[in-house]
Amino acid sequence: MSDLIFDRFEKLRNSMTTFARSVENDNRPIWLADWHTEPAFGLEPVLTDLWYHEDQDGRETRLYPGIVSLNHEQVTFANEINRLKDEFRAEVTRIKEKDSHQWRDIQGKLARRYQRVNEQLQREGLNRLHLKQLFRHIPLIVQRPEKVGFSWYTSGRSIKKITRNEAYDLLCKLNTDATHIKIQLERLAGIPEQEPLARVQTQAPVLRANMVFPDKKRRSMNVSLPIMFPGEGRAALPDFNVPLPTPPAERTRLVRSDNRIDDEPFLPSVRVHRYTQKPSFNPFSSLKPRQ
Repeated sequence: MSDLIFDRFEKLRNSMTTFARSVENDNRPIWLADWHTEPAFGLEPVLTDLWYHEDQDGRETRLYPGIVSLNHEQVTFANEINRLKDEFRAEVTRIKEKDSHQWRDIQGKLARRYQRVNEQLQREGLNRLHLKQLFRHIPLIVQRPEKVGFSWYTSGRSIKKITRNEAYDLLCKLNTDATHIKIQLERLAGIPEQEPLARVQTQAPVLRANMVFPDKKRRSMNVSLPIMFPGEGRAALPDFNVPLPTPPAERTRLVRSDNRIDDEPFLPSVRVHRYTQKPSFNPFSSLKPRQ
């Protein structure tokens, strides 16, 4: 099984290298955001940045915004790379489900095998694959956009409606002898059993590409690698803006007027909020009583 995973990785890595060199040697229209000094700037090191850097947060992935115009053969090649990524991901999943210790051993062998390559790219302290960076697809668009607007999205939240009993179960998984948990259990007991609650998870900022096409249709997608599309015989890139390398410190989007979730958490330890309790509208409340 280890030989198979090594072969798949070698094929995937060679495919990305060959693809990147094809684009660059063909002098295709391309723009890459110069956000990183390492690895060396270019499409090949962007696509083959597959390793953890020393002391890197495992949840963090390095972003490489860009836009790249492809010919017909290169579009097919990019699709093939995405298919190889899916095959490699499926193989890793099978190995990890069967024996997680074996996967850690494979990680170490891969790092040692490619240590020479890593040193050539001036990367130090690399000891394992960054699977999120390896698995992520090349963002491939089937039609050339007229305009690409990059912007940071910093207001993302995942919201799950839960019951009072479910919130109680979440609190009971914590240290119920702690004073702050007891206070939250008492607070929870003071609301109606049928009242719905919302469990809210604030999501990390993401870079989003907002695209406009010749037929005026629009599409938005989160991007961490350069967007690629068929050049359609055009020598110039679409209109685009250069995004800031870091998200804005403050929320840039307006809060929706129909936001019904309280800003302050009702049960902070489990990220549970109440829905805003708005009084029902009485159309006769403003009328004065007859004298």
